[in-house]
Amino acid sequence: MANLSEQLDEMLQEIGGVVNLTIEEREEITQAGADVLAKNLKQATKDAGHYNANRKVGDMTHLADSIQIGKLKGTVTDGSSAVGFTKPDADHSRIARFLNDGTRYIKGDSFIDNARDNSSEEVLKAQSKVFKRIVEGKRGHS
Repeated sequence: MANLSEQLDEMLQEIGGVVNLTIEEREEITQAGADVLAKNLKQATKDAGHYNANRKVGDMTHLADSIQIGKLKGTVTDGSSAVGFTKPDADHSRIARFLNDGTRYIKGDSFIDNARDNSSEEVLKAQSKVFKRIVEGKRGHS
């Protein structure tokens, strides 16, 4: 399997060079990848045992149900999409980091790292599909 840089180079050759994308088009492309990563991260969270379907959900949601897609706050809008754990009812991102990385009291299980690594090819395929559709649309209007 080619690394990301090689895959992007191949895609660039396939479309015939650099294409100028609007912020909205970049957002559409990264959103496609973020959707895939969020789905896979939710499943990885459950598979890692960080989900108890029998737990009575009160004021705090399950960790797997706190995964959201959005833009990073306080940054320049560049078309990026972010995937992470967040909810106003608890600091799920902090909890997820402890479970992933571990602490001096608990052993981390790298479920976030593994989900991200295992999703990279699927994310790239989803983004590539949207990218190609956008490029073909631009070529059709030229």
